[in-house]
Amino acid sequence: MRNSKAASDIDRQIAARIRLARLETGMSQEKLAEALGITFQQVQKYEKGLNRISAGRLREIADTLGREVTWFFEEMPTFEAYPTLSKADLRMLRNLKALTPETRRAIDALLASLAPATETVE
Repeated sequence: MRNSKAASDIDRQIAARIRLARLETGMSQEKLAEALGITFQQVQKYEKGLNRISAGRLREIADTLGREVTWFFEEMPTFEAYPTLSKADLRMLRNLKALTPETRRAIDALLASLAPATETVE
């Protein structure tokens, strides 16, 4: 049975987005911690995904960093949206999304040549 207090993959992705938002605003961990009334060590744990973040705390972080709460969930794949895809499949999709359109088309052509029975979607 999974430890319900342990951070999940989603918790770690939100943690990475917190770090990104903080760095984009130019705020230090110390300043964020001060604004939240916590220690900078706690901010470090949040950003590393070691500690889970409550909904209320996420709202405070979002407000402090000038983001909407939904921003922390953007571009986050869900297993419900892709029920037949594994974590490795989702990782591959995220990596493909980061490539240029030309490179994606070349990879698509390569994959189509390796598996010609698959249907292509544009």
